[in-house]
Amino acid sequence: MALQLPAGHEPRYSDFDLVGLSDETIREGGERALFGADDDRKLALIEALANAGIRDIDLGSGLTEPQFLRRVLDAQLLLHRIPADTRFVFNLTLKTWEPLSEALKVVPKDYLARIQVSLGMIEYQQENKLLERAHEKLAGIGVGSFRASILNAFSHEIDDERYTFINEQIERARSLGIDLVRINDSIGTLLPHATAVLAANLVRDNPGMTFYLHSHDDIGLGLANSLTSVFHGFAMVEGGVAGFGNRAGLANVEVLSHIFAERGITVGGRTLDAKKISAVAHLAEETFMALPNVYRPISGLLTRTENAGIVNVPDYLGVTREVEYFLNPIGIFPATIGQILANAGLPEEYTADEVFVGAVAERLKNRLENEIYPEKRARFQELLRQIHEFYADFVRLEDVQKTALQVLQDPSVVPVEHAGRAKAAETVPS
Repeated sequence: MALQLPAGHEPRYSDFDLVGLSDETIREGGERALFGADDDRKLALIEALANAGIRDIDLGSGLTEPQFLRRVLDAQLLLHRIPADTRFVFNLTLKTWEPLSEALKVVPKDYLARIQVSLGMIEYQQENKLLERAHEKLAGIGVGSFRASILNAFSHEIDDERYTFINEQIERARSLGIDLVRINDSIGTLLPHATAVLAANLVRDNPGMTFYLHSHDDIGLGLANSLTSVFHGFAMVEGGVAGFGNRAGLANVEVLSHIFAERGITVGGRTLDAKKISAVAHLAEETFMALPNVYRPISGLLTRTENAGIVNVPDYLGVTREVEYFLNPIGIFPATIGQILANAGLPEEYTADEVFVGAVAERLKNRLENEIYPEKRARFQELLRQIHEFYADFVRLEDVQKTALQVLQDPSVVPVEHAGRAKAAETVPS
């Protein structure tokens, strides 16, 4: 049976404060990056995120990340390059917690006491109380606090069975003193009406708990679901700048910040600055070697570039906004050229001269069609070829086997008596 909105539930659409925004740019951006990213660039990106007003940053989940975590905390606590109230989160799942808990020991205890560990996949080996054991071990090495993350493969509705499962996991987290829970739309299949029902019921049924939604954009609804979750009661929101996240990404933080500013929604008492966050979005693309999405909402390079030569609807409606105009062959109308020249201060004897204005229009059209377009088309084809080539060469699963064979055949690594195994391994089908 599908869950329904609680009786008397009222959504909120403006003028409220969220306790936080959890930024996933570094963690999921790093996981999605085909070629990784160097720590210097990642640290610069973290500093930019914090300076843009982001105060809850998930740093990562890999075996090399604890060393990076230590470096980030040095930058915050010793060098004062990151605001002191910025909280860092280290993400691990119950399938990877043991090696990661060992790796975290490189972080001094006074640093560990300041971070928060996000325990993911908390339902894993529930019968063996793995969550409880991992929590005890991590608390024992000095981790200061925790949040829990519940995985879900949602259908288009929230049924009673799934809702009961989620609440069961929430109670397990609560019993450990964890009061911050992330609800994962793990495969990006939630629809906004189901998100509304889920958020409203969880908030009603779990007083004292803080929730936020991990909303993937697989079907283009990550932003809509994230907004819906806070409209219907979740006290935190999550996303990545430029929509960074695994697969199709997560909610776009600069778009969230733009909408929040318009609706009077603050985060930790602050109004987020969409312009500053948009600049960070461009830095994230450079950091993770992702091509710019030039028409991305709010932060795209060309989203404020509009055709001056057609009936521009926002202009017609009198909407004030930052715009840089351009002309292409579609937009070259004599009336448009005349108006542009008049606005530039050219005397009316020229702007009213149809022959003169027509000659200007024809010359512009000629230049666009016979000079600019052919040159740009050739460069675009070459860029496209280079892009496909650039993204074609990354480490695939078959490379693991090939590398293993190379190691087996390296006498400095594998003793001579095991050389026969290397020969046998060569016959393993790829």
